[in-house]
Amino acid sequence: MTVESHFENHKSVIETELTKAKEIVLIAVAWINFKEYFDIFKNVLANSAKLKIVCSDNWQNRSHQSSIDALVKLGAEIKLLKMPRQTNHMHHKFSVIDNKTILNGSFNWSPNATSSFENIIVIKDLPIEVTKFINEFGKLLKIEAKAIRVLQKVKKCTEANCDGEIFNILVFSENNQYYEVFGDIIEVCISCENHKTLENCVSNTQIEHMLNAYQDSNDDYETELIDRDINRLLNSYVKGPITIHAIGRVKSGLRYDDEDYEETNIIWKNKFVGNRLPDKFDNTTFGVVYDN
Repeated sequence: MTVESHFENHKSVIETELTKAKEIVLIAVAWINFKEYFDIFKNVLANSAKLKIVCSDNWQNRSHQSSIDALVKLGAEIKLLKMPRQTNHMHHKFSVIDNKTILNGSFNWSPNATSSFENIIVIKDLPIEVTKFINEFGKLLKIEAKAIRVLQKVKKCTEANCDGEIFNILVFSENNQYYEVFGDIIEVCISCENHKTLENCVSNTQIEHMLNAYQDSNDDYETELIDRDINRLLNSYVKGPITIHAIGRVKSGLRYDDEDYEETNIIWKNKFVGNRLPDKFDNTTFGVVYDN
């Protein structure tokens, strides 16, 4: 693992690293001067590497629409992410190259940034951190302003003397049928735990295989790859007909003192939930039991 810090010649650093790409380049940068970086992006595509870019939907980036359109015709995937409010921003400045190298720092990829005090850090061969950045990029690529607005909205519990928040959790059973796992979408208050079922018998074969592979893996790097795949799959629930804030799985068995227990462990949270949702609900499965 290597880490290099750069406080000048930022564009040169970016060009050096991006032109090494052989497979894929992911870029999430708030402001990009596509005209100035056009040749660098074109060379990435000419080397048969995939190029995916997410930047802020603002007038500065929109002013380069002709360059954006030209890159899209060459095979790039470019998204200008619109936020629900002017006070919200897609403010990242990072890139991931061939799932191995991370560029991150304060530097926006624009001429204006060259006249400020900025930095770029180049991190190589740190798979755990690569996974985090790839997961974040996946969220940016899938999310839309409408979904962000819904996910940011706080819903309060209507039970008497309770001011807790309500979230929707897709809870999967601990058992499976022929490697297919079933679950329910549960609306639950995190304070009083009053809950109701919004949808029954949601099935997902892929997640069962991934969770089994996760449990069977003894290799750290393999685990990180499975982690990445699980997050990519779970992020797809963000844009469903029912807003999903988190995904959990039922677990039951015997404790060390031979007492039965049952609980629901949260295995994924949407980023806008933050720490407001607990990692585990003790002594409840929300009635989600699908036997073999």
